Amino acid sequence: MSFHTRPTADGAFTISPWGADGVATLEATGGDRRAVLEAGLQAILALVFPMSATLEDTTSTRSVPIRGEGDDLAALFADIADEFLEQIAEFGMALHDVSVDGVLRGDRDGLVAWGYAIATAAIGAGWAFALTDPPVAIERESAPIVLRASLRREPSAG
Repeated sequence: MSFHTRPTADGAFTISPWGADGVATLEATGGDRRAVLEAGLQAILALVFPMSATLEDTTSTRSVPIRGEGDDLAALFADIADEFLEQIAEFGMALHDVSVDGVLRGDRDGLVAWGYAIATAAIGAGWAFALTDPPVAIERESAPIVLRASLRREPSAG
């Protein structure tokens, strides 16, 4: 099994190939919560559209807001990843970038994050994607923060 590692602006991610069971795993690292969330979403983008990072014509015509909430970093990633996967279902291969602009403590002592999925136009994905289990986040006194998750793909019904 060959894993692929790629740096991001403020972190990095490693992704596995898709297994015969339709599951792939990701591990994202970053020096802070914003960076690790963004690396995790970049990993999802790389799993869903392996060629998206190398597209020549990525003139953005749409920025779609994404937002997530959670009691901890893992729950926050699950929520914002679900929102991002909904945008993937809507925009498909037209998505070529994602950013997380901020992470704050929420009103009920949880975390809130927001950012944007960047697309050129709507082109269907052909697959449906979902997280398989709750993500795991490892936060230590010293960086980096580590986030692990698994993604499942199935042919799209529509």
